[in-house]
Amino acid sequence: MSELFKKIEPLEKKRKELFSQYAKNIKIAVVLAIIIIALFILLLESGFFFVLFLLIIPIFFVMKAVGLSNKFKDTIKDELVHIVLEDKFDDVYYDRHQSIPQSVIDQTGLVKRPDRYSGEDYIKGTYKGVSFEVSDVNLKERQEHVDSKGNRTVTYPTYFKGRWYVYKFPKNFKGTLKVCETYPNEAKGLEKLETESIVFNKKFKVYASDKKYAFYHLTPIMMEKLLDLEKMHRGSIYFYYTGNELHIGVNDSQDYMEIPFRKTIDEKAMKAFEGDVDLIPAIINELKLTSDKFKE
Repeated sequence: MSELFKKIEPLEKKRKELFSQYAKNIKIAVVLAIIIIALFILLLESGFFFVLFLLIIPIFFVMKAVGLSNKFKDTIKDELVHIVLEDKFDDVYYDRHQSIPQSVIDQTGLVKRPDRYSGEDYIKGTYKGVSFEVSDVNLKERQEHVDSKGNRTVTYPTYFKGRWYVYKFPKNFKGTLKVCETYPNEAKGLEKLETESIVFNKKFKVYASDKKYAFYHLTPIMMEKLLDLEKMHRGSIYFYYTGNELHIGVNDSQDYMEIPFRKTIDEKAMKAFEGDVDLIPAIINELKLTSDKFKE
């Protein structure tokens, strides 16, 4: 048994206790709801308001169950994440309810500005001297539909759901580079370029402030690494170099770092969980952000 998992064993015991209480409350709520429905059928309309009042009881137990589920996320998941993160990174900070600000994503011009924005599982820290921020993000666009009778319906479909990474390195470059699987939302003032790699050109669209800056970053080895990173993620991926920052947006419809309340926290579950965390240093290592190229 790994040293890391030994630290997690007490959390699994807490999860079991909480889930036992959760399951008990759900069971009570279901049984009471069945009884109340049976009463409604027997009494029909004459007992409608009485039965309606009785529904408060199973709802109470459902709310208790929801509270236990939230407690799991706010205590056990929070402790679990800190144990894993502190084992891998320096100066690490985690907040389940926080996210990378929308303004940070908007200024990249990689994706369109959302009408509704949300995010969670914010992590900040350093790895081998490179600082990073990452969180899950969800971007939605307002859409209106008017049917033949003039009825107006407003919906907010999601067009970006995934993860956003921000890496900061010591060297401050003078230039901008966007490498995207789809067209970036903004490319004003940037030159569209093609590399010598046919495979890379088929996968990515490249826009840069100037050709010299673009190919300073897009060496043959670096292009190979970007292709490797693309294979590590489902969905579409965006890269944005500017100043001393690298932004990476991954639109793959995934919820990262999730620990199911119902499932045992064992070594198998932890392997999947750590896989989501390990993507953070994997990008630093793959793109060699610790090399002299990114140092002052």
